[in-house]
Amino acid sequence: MNSAFFKKNWYLFTPAAILLIPALMMLFCMVNYGYGPSESMKAVLHFGSTSTRYAQGFSERKFKMVRVGMDGRSVYNTIKNPMERNMPEDTEWRYSLPGSGTQYYHERTLILEKDSNGIPRVKQRISRFHTQD
Repeated sequence: MNSAFFKKNWYLFTPAAILLIPALMMLFCMVNYGYGPSESMKAVLHFGSTSTRYAQGFSERKFKMVRVGMDGRSVYNTIKNPMERNMPEDTEWRYSLPGSGTQYYHERTLILEKDSNGIPRVKQRISRFHTQD
């Protein structure tokens, strides 16, 4: 095909662009945030109405380094202070919260549980696109 065809019939490629752009956005969510296809689709569907505040010094790379069974001190050394901790139980460390006036955000939370020696250990790492649904 030559360039004259594309110049004359550019509108024929509009449906491809309409499908390609959301697909690229989903791919970005899958690679950058580690979401599966359904979480990525939610993030794309709520694009523009999403706002996330992260803890100071937070990075996705460091959060992904946290593993189940890690003790609280190792978590702190890896990603530092969370934005919120539920005290006095101290079993939930939130590293992200919704921005003001929004209900959709990238949730990053660690659920900890004390072992038999009283040492808090990571029980679950939550990394998801948070919706009110």
